[in-house]
Amino acid sequence: MSREAAEAKGPGRVYVVLVNWNGARDTVECLESLFRSEYPDFRVVVCDNDSSDGSVGHLLDWASGRTPYCAPGAVLGGLTAVPVPKPVEHSLLDGPAAEDAPCSAPLTIIRTGKNLGFAGGNNVGIRFSLRQGDCGFVWLLNNDTVVLPDTLKKLVARARSDRTIGIVGATLCFYDRPGTVQALGGASFNKYRSLSRLLGNERELARIGAAELGGVEGRLDWVSGASMLVTRRFLAEVGLMEESYFLYFEELDWALRAGERFRMGYAPGARVFHKHGAATNERKGADTSIYFRFRACIRLYRKLLPYHMPFCLYGIGRYLAVNLIKGRGSVFFPVSRALREEFF
Repeated sequence: MSREAAEAKGPGRVYVVLVNWNGARDTVECLESLFRSEYPDFRVVVCDNDSSDGSVGHLLDWASGRTPYCAPGAVLGGLTAVPVPKPVEHSLLDGPAAEDAPCSAPLTIIRTGKNLGFAGGNNVGIRFSLRQGDCGFVWLLNNDTVVLPDTLKKLVARARSDRTIGIVGATLCFYDRPGTVQALGGASFNKYRSLSRLLGNERELARIGAAELGGVEGRLDWVSGASMLVTRRFLAEVGLMEESYFLYFEELDWALRAGERFRMGYAPGARVFHKHGAATNERKGADTSIYFRFRACIRLYRKLLPYHMPFCLYGIGRYLAVNLIKGRGSVFFPVSRALREEFF
């Protein structure tokens, strides 16, 4: 076997990282789907971001079998209708010291001690995974998702097929409308309009042809954080997720930092069903969501696209104008807060 082939093969174990914040019910359903995976070599790491709803206790009760699992009466409830066998061997770790601990069970729950945000919570799991010598890939997966038995297998197959790929995205569909696409892998990004567009958003998956699916990677600028299979080599060369955003734009930051060193990949057959917004308890139009989104946008441009900052400000102005015209004046307050904190 050549050196290049050996490097491409590498360690095969996948560490699946979920970040939980007051979402044990979603996390348990996600775990039920994960532990049916056909891929033979994986471990799951749940990083709890200081939940206040007793999430860790609920997860431990589920894993030990003390609390019976009941599949939700939803469209996709059938995916987890028959619970996986219990107990699920697990370990519970606390705080920063947890990152140096060995992975001794299929499921590891780490209490981070505070709400570290999306990137911070994921980074705890990534550091823990990388300290295990057998880690070949890290799969960052939103806790408000469910997956098919072959999802992980197909993601890994795409990553192994091309060494220039650093992150592989999946076909994301809406949990409550499983035939409708949320994103084909992720999104395109126009830095001159400060605008990202989810590829395939709101289209019927059955109506998208193989040729179009095959062309997704040519338009894919960043992979959605709802499902990102990341190679160990990418993490070693590009680094961890940027934590200063707290929420939003972490995926685009990662892709921009990678530059020409890595491509974003897409596995069309890898399906992930996403309860959009539940992972952050987001509600459409919520002030906190708007605030974090625009604060993150400004920070990304300042850090990685400083000469294009006028385009970022133009995009913010356009957003305000459109919403004010439509009578949604309340957006002014979270947007102005983000501008004030970042510039004044």
